[in-house]
Amino acid sequence: MAVTDAKLRKLVNKKKDPIVLSHRDGLRVRRNSNGTVAWQYRFRYLRSQQIVTIGYYPDLSVKEAQDLVSLLKAWIAAGEDPRVKLKERRQGDVAGRTPAQITAAWFDAEKSKFKEKTQILYANNINKWIVPHLTEKPAEDMSPVDWHKFFDFVRSEGSAKLAPIILIRLKSAIRWAAMRGEIPNNNPILDLKTKHVGEPSTQGQRWLTFKEIALLWRQIEQSKATPTTKACLQAIFITGARQSEVRLMRWEHIDLESGTWTVPPENSKTNKAIRRPLTKKLLSIINNQGLVYGRQGVVFPGANLSKSTTVHSINQFCDRMWNHLNTKYKIPKFVPHDARRSLSTLLSEQGVLPHVTEKMLGHAMRGVMAVYNKHDYINDQREAYELYWQCIENAISDLQS
Repeated sequence: MAVTDAKLRKLVNKKKDPIVLSHRDGLRVRRNSNGTVAWQYRFRYLRSQQIVTIGYYPDLSVKEAQDLVSLLKAWIAAGEDPRVKLKERRQGDVAGRTPAQITAAWFDAEKSKFKEKTQILYANNINKWIVPHLTEKPAEDMSPVDWHKFFDFVRSEGSAKLAPIILIRLKSAIRWAAMRGEIPNNNPILDLKTKHVGEPSTQGQRWLTFKEIALLWRQIEQSKATPTTKACLQAIFITGARQSEVRLMRWEHIDLESGTWTVPPENSKTNKAIRRPLTKKLLSIINNQGLVYGRQGVVFPGANLSKSTTVHSINQFCDRMWNHLNTKYKIPKFVPHDARRSLSTLLSEQGVLPHVTEKMLGHAMRGVMAVYNKHDYINDQREAYELYWQCIENAISDLQS
């Protein structure tokens, strides 16, 4: 029975005992114990049964594998050894490619799978740190010493936290080329870990107290920033949503009848829609935006009213607010993303259950819950959000007394 994409997807990355599934015309797949799924072709050459690996799924699709078999058959019919011809064909196409060339090819082939913001980040990493500096040796000739010299350079010219990020980009590209059969699958870089080249990113610890949020709220209200900038940062801090989710909010995402705000999959880090309740305070902020900018298109427009305000604008404004508060009250540094940790921490202290705060943050459930529990606890979220704003309001009142 012919294998299908659905069947193959279930095999990928499953580290179990090897299994072999026949396809057709001598083509088959072998799931190896390390989780890779190899396309193999069985044939007779010089009266002897032979097997050759022609590529790996999903980099080599079902159709591409079938097309390649047609070429292999033509070589056999012409009296040629398909293993030799296949190797010559690959070497002719990709022999001697440097890590810079391979990484550029990987990104060009795979970038459509990433969101726009991720594409920009990856392009910056690749164009600044990889393409200009890894052009001398072919990837398959790079020794452990060569790789360590390169990461020493990244660490000295960039930072110890940047080196592991570049390592991840390079490993993705090298694995991609190896899975396509373009280079050997034993490049020394694949054995490197974060601890070998630099330091892992530190996990954020900052969360604001209700008093600090109240001080921030008052500082925002007193500022001379644009209505959008002020409202966007306020919405971030009362929802705990990711900055991009708030900035990219559109009027069509707002359902006044059901009282919900839906973040579409394309704006969500998890690539799944996130539904949050429209609390009284959030609705007030949104309505004020509608009065100033109209009720079409984006809710938080920037200088160009047809486009959302930028991440730079919100980060810069938040930094200004912190500078004022630090000068007056010696408040430790905070950034917009700390609003998420603040909401989760403060509501947990108020007795809100973790599965509710996780939904408020837009996190994907884990384990069995992710498979079977699709409920978004919208009513529980609504109660928790109203409680959160009430606590902030109380803290603001305390500042005035």
